[in-house]
Parts: sequence; C-alpha cells; structure tokens
Amino acid sequence: MDQFEALGVQVIGASVDKPAANERWAKKHALRMPLISDPGEHTVAAAFGVARPLVGVAKRTTWLIDPDGTLRKIYPKVTPRGHAADVLAAVREIWG
Repeated sequence: MDQFEALGVQVIGASVDKPAANERWAKKHALRMPLISDPGEHTVAAAFGVARPLVGVAKRTTWLIDPDGTLRKIYPKVTPRGHAADVLAAVREIWG
C-alpha cells in the first residue's frame, strides 16, 4: 500500500460480504484501504458487471482509473499472488 500511496493512488476494495465479514478480513490481513460492503442485492457488483447471483459472490476484478476518472485498464481475472505488483507496474507506466 505504501508504494501506491506514494504515487497518489487510492485503493478501494469491494465485496458482496456483510460489513462485519469485511471488517474481520481487513483486520486479519492488516488492510488500510476502505472496503465497500455490497450484500443483499449486490447493487454495486451488478453495476460493475461482476455480480454472480447464482453463487452469491462477485468476480474478482480490478479497475485502474486515472486521476481524471478515465478507465485505463481492467483486470478481469484476478489471481491474488503477484496482482498488486502487476497493478503497481501499470500505474507507474500510465502515470509516468
């Protein structure tokens, strides 16, 4: 997170889990980023096209949005191992 913050990047997580589950997960992994909880109707997940209502989860996806609000890159299939490094490299390339 420090490297993203140093570049002025705001990282936000979202999950279809309830707030209490997100809080436990954030505490377990010492996360400092804000987490959006989207339980129930999965309104946020549906708006981003990642809702999977039949299984009750959302697809792991990352969107890289530049400071002007332009969507610069989508990672539609996120594998946690190494993902942050890949996104950080893209940020450095895009932001310069």
